Amino acid sequence: MKYIPCELHCHTMHSDGDFTPETLQLAAVENELSLIALTDHNTFSGTHELNSDIIPFIKGIEWTTYFGHMLVLGAKSFVDWRDAVPDNIDEKISAVRNAGGTVGVAHPFQCGSPICTGGRWEFNVTKWENVNYIEIWHEAFHDGNTENDRALAFWTSLLDRGYHLAASYGKDWHRPQNNNSLFGCTYLGMDGEVNEENALNAIKGGRMVVSVGAEFSFTVLQNNNVYNIGETLSCGTAMFDFNCNPDARKKYCGNKNIEYKEIRIVTNGNKTVCRTDKNTKNIEIELQKGHWYRAELWGTTDGTEQPLAITSPVYTV
Repeated sequence: MKYIPCELHCHTMHSDGDFTPETLQLAAVENELSLIALTDHNTFSGTHELNSDIIPFIKGIEWTTYFGHMLVLGAKSFVDWRDAVPDNIDEKISAVRNAGGTVGVAHPFQCGSPICTGGRWEFNVTKWENVNYIEIWHEAFHDGNTENDRALAFWTSLLDRGYHLAASYGKDWHRPQNNNSLFGCTYLGMDGEVNEENALNAIKGGRMVVSVGAEFSFTVLQNNNVYNIGETLSCGTAMFDFNCNPDARKKYCGNKNIEYKEIRIVTNGNKTVCRTDKNTKNIEIELQKGHWYRAELWGTTDGTEQPLAITSPVYTV
């Protein structure tokens, strides 16, 4: 299985972006991405102009409401977003899932703006098992972007409640941007050809990693079985095998000085159960029943210590 760099949150002139669908795809190729999702606000119209000969893509939409923004990818039929309100969102999400789509919470702690209001997530979801992922990192990385810390904590709290939710990064790409800024990507774990079907299967399977650039993932070996990110295994002894390439997408780090230093395994309550050097290939861990385990690649950005890549979890029974 290979983890490929993708951008799952993009806009064009069909909503509030400056790109045409074609120039968005060309920009993605220039940024050495392998796949994009077009998620214009409340419209699919731009998806009809996408060209798979330029770069593979997922047809999507960003439901843009006063109560939050929701990323809907790959739905085979139209689900009406216009009457979505806090207390019927579970029904709406179920309808998206029944249409074959995936559901992601976009930037849950965004302040919003007069032009693009309602960015903060205020929907009353009770069936989180029907949500595929949460955008835990959003836009450029800088000291003033505190929404990411809150989104990461929110995602962790849902994992602690027993929900199986993946994590995504959203550049929220509207137009060509400052090359000195640091943007990340979402890595999707895929087998076979890079296309919409396999990308959606990766999202549905929870094989998602957020990163400022480094390619980072793991598999788990237990009782001669290999488990991928997003899968469920038994409690007990297990071997984590890491894949870490700090040089991947290195030229897209802007003017930031990034140093990758260590791998951490994190579980329930945001507890770190293991810390090891970034070059570690594998490590044995005793897994507890009913827990989740994700890997985090830590280092520094201009001297500030922080996570630089975070995988979605594996789960135990």
